[in-house]
Amino acid sequence: MADGFYDRTIHAVRYFLLRRLPPCKAMAPLMSESLERPLTLRERVKLKLHLWICIWCVWYLEHLRLLRATIGARSTQAAGEDEVSPDISLTVEASERIKEALKRSAG
Repeated sequence: MADGFYDRTIHAVRYFLLRRLPPCKAMAPLMSESLERPLTLRERVKLKLHLWICIWCVWYLEHLRLLRATIGARSTQAAGEDEVSPDISLTVEASERIKEALKRSAG
């Protein structure tokens, strides 16, 4: 009986927040900014509450962090600190397709 009450209460609180918090479209730029600068208290609270009710935005933020880490690792390697490791490098075919696309768009 207590579990049912707890689940219903959590659902009610999430539904309440869902109706009052900004939509995902408005939170996406804030998630991106959270990786670049410290958020204000109000922004942090809004983001935490939104992430509590929206699994899609949790996944989106995880992907942003993964992309940032991958790009950071890639730029470190490009700076000459390490050789490019084969597990994160492009295939030769993909590299050639990108080069051709860049040539077509530039000329």
